[in-house]
Amino acid sequence: MEKTFNSFEVIGDRVIIKRIDKSLLTYGEIRIPNYLRDFFHFHEMEKHDRWDIRITYHETDYSGVLYLDDYKRLRGKFRWGKDLTRELSNVTSKFIFESYGYELKEENVPLLRLEKIDKLTYSAEVLFPEDIVRDAQEYMLHSDKFIYGIKSRFETDPEIRLKVLKIHGTACGICGFSYESFYGDFGRGFVQIHQIYENEQTLEEYDLEKDFIPICENCHGMIHRYKDSPVTVGELKQMIRIREELRKAEKEESQR
Repeated sequence: MEKTFNSFEVIGDRVIIKRIDKSLLTYGEIRIPNYLRDFFHFHEMEKHDRWDIRITYHETDYSGVLYLDDYKRLRGKFRWGKDLTRELSNVTSKFIFESYGYELKEENVPLLRLEKIDKLTYSAEVLFPEDIVRDAQEYMLHSDKFIYGIKSRFETDPEIRLKVLKIHGTACGICGFSYESFYGDFGRGFVQIHQIYENEQTLEEYDLEKDFIPICENCHGMIHRYKDSPVTVGELKQMIRIREELRKAEKEESQR
């Protein structure tokens, strides 16, 4: 499922991970190599096409463009405006530019996660491997203080956490809550991991995309509220959906 090429990692047919570097923050663009041209549908473009795209970052929509600058070899660029570049720079510059005096190990370089919604719509998120590993260590250090949730050894494994968040992002896979959107920088990357099926399997036997999801502490607590009869991910999603429909109906009724 995962393929790594230079500074890119391809996850399935909808997610790519790009290591953030000086060029990305300086020019606000990504040069798309040949092996990613199908991901961005370059084979559908004519010579002078420029596709307007939408990129959602922190619940805000930004404009961008996809275009070919080498039609014969189907090589092009994924570019966005100064407003999104400024937002990305605000949270990552100190990790990238030496002038900040921050010593960064290669494995901790911030990552740009791009999820393709359709060929003209993308969702962007910045992942910080250093934070993800630290959170896993904190969970293990204070595991005795957690009433609900974290119990599987895989849920606190730093490597698994990073892989799962690369696949799914850091928003709760059940209710959609994002700690970073709510708490700002202090909440970035913070989320728990839920192992959906707790079978006696080795890690190699699990599918990280289907068997694990990011989950907020509220939803994790609800799933494990009753030890003898935990609810499933699907059941909890259904509960939330019903409540949302009821609130919507009540609001419409009150406005009549």
